Amino acid sequence: MKRDSKTFNNIALYVGRGVIIAALYVLAALVSQFFQPPNAENPLLRPQSGLALAAVLLFGYPALPGVFIGSVISILLSGNIILFSLFVSTGNTLAVLLGSFFIFQYKNFSADLKNYGSVFFLVLFGVIISPVVAASFNITGMYFLDISPLETLPSIWASEWIRHMLGTLIFSPVLLVWLGSAFPDVDLPRVMEGVLIFIAVAGIELLLFLSRIDAETAYTISFFLIPFLIWASVRLDSHGSTILNFIGAAFFLLGITGLNGFLNNNGFTAYLPIVSVTATMLVTSLIISASMSVLRKTQKSLSFLSTHDPLTGLYNRLFFDTEIERLENSRLYPISTIMVDVDDLKRVNDTYGHIVGDQMLKDLASIFKKVFRQEDIISRVGGDEFVILLNNSDIRVAEEAVARIQDQLEQYNKDHPNISMNISIGVSVAQEGESLIEHLQIADKKMYEDKNGHK
Repeated sequence: MKRDSKTFNNIALYVGRGVIIAALYVLAALVSQFFQPPNAENPLLRPQSGLALAAVLLFGYPALPGVFIGSVISILLSGNIILFSLFVSTGNTLAVLLGSFFIFQYKNFSADLKNYGSVFFLVLFGVIISPVVAASFNITGMYFLDISPLETLPSIWASEWIRHMLGTLIFSPVLLVWLGSAFPDVDLPRVMEGVLIFIAVAGIELLLFLSRIDAETAYTISFFLIPFLIWASVRLDSHGSTILNFIGAAFFLLGITGLNGFLNNNGFTAYLPIVSVTATMLVTSLIISASMSVLRKTQKSLSFLSTHDPLTGLYNRLFFDTEIERLENSRLYPISTIMVDVDDLKRVNDTYGHIVGDQMLKDLASIFKKVFRQEDIISRVGGDEFVILLNNSDIRVAEEAVARIQDQLEQYNKDHPNISMNISIGVSVAQEGESLIEHLQIADKKMYEDKNGHK
């Protein structure tokens, strides 16, 4: 009964998701009408292509039926016959299937587009190759159904490829990043910086489409968009850069379709070079944004490694020495020092291998993280030696912490009966005016006394 209920729920989930995707596909097709120039039969781009690819990349292949149904409905609503709608919709669905299949072959693909591979596979297979399939099915249907003469099909194919390409390039990245990755922490200065970039981009585009300038001048002015999009890619997170790219490109193409724009007066050949520049800028922006994400991740990793032990994730000796100097003249006394050493780690390494010994050190670090507070300084200062500094902690607090360590260690040994872990501990508490270095030596001496007692 439970299995039947679970199956029914899964079917309902897939059906509901398919209906939503189909409805959004039809809505995106209706939105494309805003990008349709006067007296033109087709819009400048097809947003539904970007929506379809993003849906499959986010929800997997079960999203494909929704794409197919949405495509059939949207093509029928545009006044085409049912046979042509089915043929073109098959091509649109296969195009998304092909693009997403090859993108999924990249195992490190991430919807946040924060690595080079994700951007490369999205652009190559999603933006460039996938529209080839959609455009090819479109003209094939026109040929067999005698909708257009043969001599016009090559130009129709090129136009359709551009429309699907622009729709995917403009809509897929922003949908993937905003729906497929965690929203970053709000940084007010960065938000204000993004607003300033948007104002600059909007100002340039208003100049292009509201002023009476010739095509050559407008083409030159459009290059001023490049530094602002690069600025957004460098300074903002992928969420900020993709939304600015989306808004900038969408307003740009809306300006092309406007009644007052110079581009309409000069025909398709006038705006094609500028559209090419815009597409290049969007791809470049994605690459730069991924580069900055990789750089920030590398910087964060290097910063972490400069203060942390790579094996256990605890603070390292360098950070510990720096903290000792800082705490010497602080008002955080009494400060408890707890020295811990793993007994017979060399024997474990020799008997079971260094992998087992390293795992034992990591397990002990996990015990420390459970026992101590976040503000406590837990450091690995040697191969099997650890030091914990407890601010504003007297001997009672230190002894309670040691008791918790022993309790956790006892449970650990019950869970690992074949390889038990034993440790030696020394404790010393420094009062205000006393030397932390001296108490560190006292704790070290007590630890070795404890070790000798074990032997």
